[in-house]
Amino acid sequence: MAESGQSAEASLAPHIVVLGGGAGGLELACALVGEGRRVTLVDRVGSHLWKPRLHEFAAGTVDSTLSEMSFYTLASLRGFRFEQGEVEAVDRASKTVRLSPVRSPDDRIVGPGRTIPYDRLVVALGGVTPDFGTTGVAENAIRLDERSDADRFRELFVAAILRARANGEPAKIAIIGSGATGTELAAHLRQAERAFLDQSEKERQTKLLTITLLEAAPEIMPGADGELRRSVSDRLDRLNITKHVDAKIAAVDIDGVRSADGDSWPADITVWAAGLVGNPCLAQLADFEMDKKGRIVVDDRLRTSVDPAILAIGDAASFTPPGANAPLPPTAQCASQQAVYLAKALPAMMTGKEPEPFVFQDRGRLLSLAQGGSVGSIGLFRSRDDILVEGQFALAAYHGLQRRHQWSVLGPLRGSVAILADMISPAKGPALKLHGG
Repeated sequence: MAESGQSAEASLAPHIVVLGGGAGGLELACALVGEGRRVTLVDRVGSHLWKPRLHEFAAGTVDSTLSEMSFYTLASLRGFRFEQGEVEAVDRASKTVRLSPVRSPDDRIVGPGRTIPYDRLVVALGGVTPDFGTTGVAENAIRLDERSDADRFRELFVAAILRARANGEPAKIAIIGSGATGTELAAHLRQAERAFLDQSEKERQTKLLTITLLEAAPEIMPGADGELRRSVSDRLDRLNITKHVDAKIAAVDIDGVRSADGDSWPADITVWAAGLVGNPCLAQLADFEMDKKGRIVVDDRLRTSVDPAILAIGDAASFTPPGANAPLPPTAQCASQQAVYLAKALPAMMTGKEPEPFVFQDRGRLLSLAQGGSVGSIGLFRSRDDILVEGQFALAAYHGLQRRHQWSVLGPLRGSVAILADMISPAKGPALKLHGG
């Protein structure tokens, strides 16, 4: 139902609209509810998942029943309003957001467009993986930007593994990009392979899968601490994952990948995991100032440079801290910290106060490499250098990030109960989706 006919209600309570239900957007919507405010969350799909573990949906190794949660159910539990739809435009003059008409898979209009008024707007529409103009990426590669991409990959992966079992020739997967998505996906695919082997095949070390990780930079995980890179590289070696650096990909074909230097790698499935930029829709929403990666430029209170009533967070925002030479990285950690900040700062702004600026606290990075173990670099005790962590401590820290997110989204009581139930539940795998009205 459109909100355009709710002017009487709108005059009684300030209305905050959050566009995008990713890590930051959903946490912010949950935190803002109450104290006389109305909150509406808008997302194109009907359920939320923890994107840092999207590779596990692709590999089929999801081990949490809380990895995907219905926005409709969460809205009912937490008290915000949820509107499912694709954002078409923002009218800054009238302070409204326009949602596109709802279309069927065969492109028929089956639901009306809607107009949603706002007093404050937060853009949290996330990022996408760019193809950098590389030939064949759109046609022949999979980019893990959302759940539908993971589902598509999973279908192709299962088919490729079944063919490998039938013909005795290992399936070939090429992953382009050695950041967190690429390295974690490679490791989890090696774990997923074991599910297709019986005990005798495991004992004979039957191989159904070859995995090649391709990185354009001179080293894997460019930008990461050297000790972390070495640890990840060693673990990938133990998992029998082939790595190639200085591999600048020129084209992705239907049956393989070619580099600018003339090298080629055959592939039954190619995954393109080369970086992250702002969602292309951001530049079309309004006259925002954009950075070179297609993200909305914001100030140190996360307000857009063109309109203080519109803010941006997470992968949609470009914020360069004082003294830094680059914007903050597009990570769930950053988005979550910005949500925590705006949960207090935005209500203050709406009363005319000027809050303290946002300050990002880099808590390092953590990776779960399935059978290769967990590893990461974290900052402890105000150390100027990150500390390498491995094993059970790293695994606990890795899962702790998602548990904190779930606790924030579900609330203290429900979150504690649900997380405990999830930890002891024997039912692991793709999460049950609960849809409410």
